[in-house]
Amino acid sequence: MIAYDLGAFDGLARRVIRVVKYKGDMRLEDGGDREESFPAGYAISYEEIARYIMAITPSQEVLDSSIRRQHTAFPEIAVRELLANMMVHQSLDQRGTNPMVEVFSNRIEFSNPGAPLVPIERLIDTVPLSRNENMAGFMRKCGVCEERGSGYDKIVMATCENELIAPIVQNQMDLFTKAVLFAKMPFDLTSKEDRVRTCYMQACLAYVNFGSITNTDVRRVFGLEASKSSQASKIIRDAVAAGLVKPVDPSTAPRHMRYVPYWA
Repeated sequence: MIAYDLGAFDGLARRVIRVVKYKGDMRLEDGGDREESFPAGYAISYEEIARYIMAITPSQEVLDSSIRRQHTAFPEIAVRELLANMMVHQSLDQRGTNPMVEVFSNRIEFSNPGAPLVPIERLIDTVPLSRNENMAGFMRKCGVCEERGSGYDKIVMATCENELIAPIVQNQMDLFTKAVLFAKMPFDLTSKEDRVRTCYMQACLAYVNFGSITNTDVRRVFGLEASKSSQASKIIRDAVAAGLVKPVDPSTAPRHMRYVPYWA
């Protein structure tokens, strides 16, 4: 955790974090790929890696109250939480691959050896679990993670506040975990799956904070105007049809309907 070169220790060379930057949104695009490895222990390298990722992500200068600020395509808190999760929840027993961050123009992918420890649809409300308790404890003392199970709460809250679709978390053949954080995209370019997943994760976040979601909440997350309430209603109907959310009280008038996750 505090070594300056993990490669100097037997079996730890594959624990080095790799960050790959691609020119566009595909791995096959030529002319612009660059890769950096961070050989130091995680307690030393975490901050450096997080800052490096934010430095190479797309950004634009915006004018805020006469002050020019850099607005990044991805919320920093979400990047930091996903990076910490990738480090702490990797399987140290699996060989042959490094934890890796891949930065594209429209997304960031965080991949680590080891399948998710809990069902993906219950990431927000599960009790804290760690594959590497000693590492997690040390990282908590270093201020990198909290061991409170609130990481995905922060990630989803950050994406909701920035009108981004919810991240995708994938279990790849029970061997690897991949989490994908997306940049903002026009509503018309989002898929039905994206919209339903985002609605569900929003409902989960609301419920664990003793709340529920409404048409207005869904509109706000997708950046839809009040005149587009019918589109928000369709997203909710699709989420209900998929068995992911349910009405708090089915007898309530449609305009006052509130929704919670299916497991509530």
